[in-house]
Amino acid sequence: MGRRRTQLELTGAELREAQRLALSEAEPRNAERAQFALLGATGDYTLEELAVELGRQRSTLQQWLAKFRAGGLAGLLARETAPGLASPIATARVQRQLQAGLQAGRWTSAAHVAEWLKCTHGIRRSRKSIYYWFEKYGVASPGIKTPTRRRAA
Repeated sequence: MGRRRTQLELTGAELREAQRLALSEAEPRNAERAQFALLGATGDYTLEELAVELGRQRSTLQQWLAKFRAGGLAGLLARETAPGLASPIATARVQRQLQAGLQAGRWTSAAHVAEWLKCTHGIRRSRKSIYYWFEKYGVASPGIKTPTRRRAA
């Protein structure tokens, strides 16, 4: 028995909007999601096949499917945060303090940096987000071993 086909139900208005968005060059994000909705509405594809067709991971399409089922096409297109929103960590003051602390070895883990950001600046960030700053400032990330090169004999 094969995998179940993905079947999305689009209203007439959603179908027209998805067709319009799928052709839009101004909003590539929305065009891609609209294409997902249109292909899913045919009922001809499994989620795996849709992932291959759209060049995305299956897990991404599972998230899109959940958003679609929760809120239709509008839910699929909705943004959780505004595009281009600047990170509060990117302010000059926080950057100076963060860079100085990282280079001085003030923190021994990303969790310590996260705690400092939360207590000092009221900023909450994941460890993954914080590792970005370790790399940006050329500081070895605590807890992550850097590979050493072996010398040829």
